[in-house]
Amino acid sequence: MKYTKTFLLLIVLMILSACKINTRQTVYYQGIYADEPSGLEGLYNPERGFRLEVALDVAEGNYVWEPERYPDITSYLEVQSEMYASDSVSLVQTYFYLTGLVGKELTENNFQVMDVFFNKLRELGKKAVLRFAYETDFMGRVKTGPTLEDIIRHTEQLKPFLEKNKDVIQVVQAGMIGAWGEWHSSYHGLEQLEETKQIILEKILCMTPENRMLQVRVPSYKNLLKKNEKAYNRISFHDDFIIVNPHKWDGNMHEGTELFNQIVRESPYLPVDGELPWGNWSVNKGPDNPEPGWIVDGMKTARQLFLQHYTSLSVIHNYKERGTMDKYSMMYWKETPVDIAFLKENKMPFSEAYFKKKDGSKVERNVFDYIRDHLGYRIELQEMTAPSFWSSTGSNSVEISLINQGFSTLFNEHPVYLVLIDEADNVCYTSLTNADVNTWQPYQPGDSQCTPLVHKVTSDLKIPADLSKGTYRLGLWIPDGSERLKYDNRFATVVQTATLAGGFQKIKSMVLIYYRKLYYEVLLYTNSLIHIVLFLWV
Repeated sequence: MKYTKTFLLLIVLMILSACKINTRQTVYYQGIYADEPSGLEGLYNPERGFRLEVALDVAEGNYVWEPERYPDITSYLEVQSEMYASDSVSLVQTYFYLTGLVGKELTENNFQVMDVFFNKLRELGKKAVLRFAYETDFMGRVKTGPTLEDIIRHTEQLKPFLEKNKDVIQVVQAGMIGAWGEWHSSYHGLEQLEETKQIILEKILCMTPENRMLQVRVPSYKNLLKKNEKAYNRISFHDDFIIVNPHKWDGNMHEGTELFNQIVRESPYLPVDGELPWGNWSVNKGPDNPEPGWIVDGMKTARQLFLQHYTSLSVIHNYKERGTMDKYSMMYWKETPVDIAFLKENKMPFSEAYFKKKDGSKVERNVFDYIRDHLGYRIELQEMTAPSFWSSTGSNSVEISLINQGFSTLFNEHPVYLVLIDEADNVCYTSLTNADVNTWQPYQPGDSQCTPLVHKVTSDLKIPADLSKGTYRLGLWIPDGSERLKYDNRFATVVQTATLAGGFQKIKSMVLIYYRKLYYEVLLYTNSLIHIVLFLWV
């Protein structure tokens, strides 16, 4: 009888153990509320959102437009970064002007000048939307310009340099030809022959690192390489004259045109950039403006950015540039409430929490903030399912569901890890998942209803044998794909959410990782953190 009781007790314990092992818990999440810090200020995320613009003279090593005031290669960038610090800017359109190098080879000093700037980008936590150019104004206002031979020679020289610095290059713009590299009014008429443009485009594409895309001013330039599918698929767009309504300088890319529709069709798989005209056009003070000024409509602009899956937009155009007191378009956007009915009618993305406070009350959001917050990707955690009790002898299945409430997906290299964090905020274990962030589309391209897609991150975690029993947190970590930036939290992708437990609080955590005998701060997407208890079953 005694043995029978002991046997039955063992059976019960085994059953209980098995139940514990098989027990799973699901944690649900909600988007960030408007009155939370990140809800008000916007998330600082890499490779998306508003961008700055800096024009640098590679030969002279100064800022092109005001060399006396900014006689070095980085000071203007620092000034701009400070001026727009509140706008969550992680990108800088970087013009490298090769004006003084027409007819010459690039020298080691020229490369050092560009290196200094790229290092400053790393220091500031930003990446480049990169463009090379020669001519700083319309034909007739410049004294020289590059020949085809100049461009070929320089692209060949630049190729290894760009490969070395691709960690801070988000995308490359075709540039090289004409005023400001916009492929018009070049000194030698390089844009007048289709064959010449095709040769230059192929050379720029060859110069660009293979895992980076190239942007052109209008789709017709991309179409020059339509017979080369591999090259064609690497080419995206940048619209340097967004005014929504038709205009003779809009490149025939306004709504209703085939070029507009081409961008709509192809942009889900491409990083798209753009800018408004300068603000002085809004008040009819532009020297080349042939007509009365206008204010660019904010809600219509947001719709175009959504339809064409914009990743980035200049924040220095039509906002607060040049120290003027004039009121430009983006200033009006800050005073324009978002029309929720308009968003719903046009199937545009937003989270319900975006228009609420933590107490559930409604809040008004403006158009400027909406565009800032939805350019590129906006990853929102939905739920996480994981074991309630974790085993050190078997696998521990974790499944994370998320959606993308932004205008586009992510580009370039961003590995996805699951990590275990102990009570002292030390990362004790990392596990690389097979998740591909480049597939995290907001909705299935071509879906007329724009139904948000649910993306899964799954992994069977194997707990290290030497991991101590105790309480840990499970986190999602999406760092930069380069070893140089991997442990810099400013280049890590923030997944935004607030847990539905505990008063809708957004959890943030700075985690220390031991690497190369130094500690680096790494921002984990700890809005996804749950507590787990490790029982080591043998």
